[in-house]
Amino acid sequence: MKIFTIIVVSFLTLNFQTPLESARQDFPNIMSLEQAKEHISLLESDDSPEAIGYTAAMILMKSRYVKGPFAKLKYFKQGKKLLDQDIVENPTSIEIRYIRFLMQKQIPDFLGYNKNIEEDFNIIFDKILNSNLSSSFKNKMLNTMLLVDDLTEIEKNKINQILDKL
Repeated sequence: MKIFTIIVVSFLTLNFQTPLESARQDFPNIMSLEQAKEHISLLESDDSPEAIGYTAAMILMKSRYVKGPFAKLKYFKQGKKLLDQDIVENPTSIEIRYIRFLMQKQIPDFLGYNKNIEEDFNIIFDKILNSNLSSSFKNKMLNTMLLVDDLTEIEKNKINQILDKL
């Protein structure tokens, strides 16, 4: 009976993800309004800076999938405000900077939400090796950043240098 209990507890422990871990895993591959809403709902109980950052990102992603320009603009402004405030309150958080970096790289330039790309990249680059994030998550972050369409060769090289050190 003890072995059975240990197996069940181990299985549950290994396969249970917190809402934050789930958001980390799925970000930035949200493909629908429903997925964004689900993550927002799950993250409501977590008031950590990282959870707030992912909530802001999910709100920004909602703007991709809602219909109508006014609804799109509403969610864009709401997500932008929440994400920027989270960074003001947690300026050294690499993970929140990573979220904003990806969002600003993907949002159309005409919306004017692209002023912090270089700043965020530099903070990520300078601090990621010594951060408390797991190596696997650091790898995921950097490999996701490499998927951004308009990275410069210098940015790609810097990311690859860090990946070589991990």
